[in-house]
Amino acid sequence: MLNKRLISNPLIENFLSLTILQGINYLLPLITIPYLYNHLGVERYGLVNFAISFIQYFLIVTDFGFGLSGTRYIAENRDHKEAIDTYVNSATFSRIGICIISFAVLLICLFLIPPLRQEKVFFLLFFGQVIGNIMSPYWFFQGMEQMRFITMMTVITKILSLTPLFFVVKDSVDYFYIPICYSVGSIGSGIICLYLMKKQFGVNFFFPKIKNIVIVTKDSANYFLSRISVSMFTNTNTFVLGLVLGNTIVGYYSLADKVYQALTGIYQPLVAAIFPYMTKNKRITLFKKIFIWSNLANICLVVIVALGISDIMHLLFRNVDESSVKVMHIFLFACLVALPNTLLGYPFLAALGHPNFTNYSLVGVSLMHIVIIVCLWTCGWISIYSVAWVVVITETSLLFIRAWGGYKYQLYGQSIIKKQ
Repeated sequence: MLNKRLISNPLIENFLSLTILQGINYLLPLITIPYLYNHLGVERYGLVNFAISFIQYFLIVTDFGFGLSGTRYIAENRDHKEAIDTYVNSATFSRIGICIISFAVLLICLFLIPPLRQEKVFFLLFFGQVIGNIMSPYWFFQGMEQMRFITMMTVITKILSLTPLFFVVKDSVDYFYIPICYSVGSIGSGIICLYLMKKQFGVNFFFPKIKNIVIVTKDSANYFLSRISVSMFTNTNTFVLGLVLGNTIVGYYSLADKVYQALTGIYQPLVAAIFPYMTKNKRITLFKKIFIWSNLANICLVVIVALGISDIMHLLFRNVDESSVKVMHIFLFACLVALPNTLLGYPFLAALGHPNFTNYSLVGVSLMHIVIIVCLWTCGWISIYSVAWVVVITETSLLFIRAWGGYKYQLYGQSIIKKQ
């Protein structure tokens, strides 16, 4: 009886659903990344990651912060169907307009920037992911605290998009199939997403009023600043290394970065489940317990990985360069601070009524990150090691700023904040 009641708790149910999803997200890359690296070679593998980092800018721009603002709005208005229908359609048409502008910018970049112009068709094929992303408002399910639907459709579409890679990618000349598979999987996910919204939740699709599109776009602007800031110290690292040092260096850096992203991604189900829950219930005492225990677990994980990371990377990747292993050791320092600064962000400060501070803290450290990268580039000190250390500095700075934010707004001494 107790177990049934525990599992039926929305927070626990959503956490379990997202944990299963994250498990699948780990299992598939664990197979596909070594396969692609070993069959494409480090240079082509670097090109693929260079293209992925570039297209991420367009994914973030077309998301325009709705992944955060949409989650919060749906969580607060889930019992008002008309309001939800209006918001979903307004956000979708807003993103479609941004997508059209983004596609025009992409075409300009492909013809003006030499490293992109050489492989313009390859980069263009990746834009299918942007289209699929617009069709997939996962924030709707997150706001409704129904993450099991995200898990179900993501698992199906990832399998459909990644499985063909093992049949079509046999050599470095087959790299063109990768963006095709990724785009097909993304669009397939979008189709399933729209079907579930209509079938399971009765969402009606229509052309909204222009003023509603403007309202939701303005509301999401601050969140967009936060999301684009994230790319400044994630995608920009790979993009700059590709422009300055070439695809081979990107390949070495990307191996370590993929492992780092995997480690920091372990706690994303927790963050995604807490955000809508804290937005609605604002239980600070529960958050404190989650914060302490998750960070203790994270420390233990980092120590274990530090002891075996060299053997793991040599086992997974054929002829892996030692530089990738050294960069991974640097990233482990960032892993220690990435979890607490993430938990103090949207699941805590933003959910408790301080989204602007959360957004601007990220914008500030991202600008700092870009300034440091530009200085390193100007002085000729850009390398995979210097870039990795800048990531550590940025994540640590964000932790200190957000920790101070909790003190500034006097949140640590409270147990619950009354809902307005």
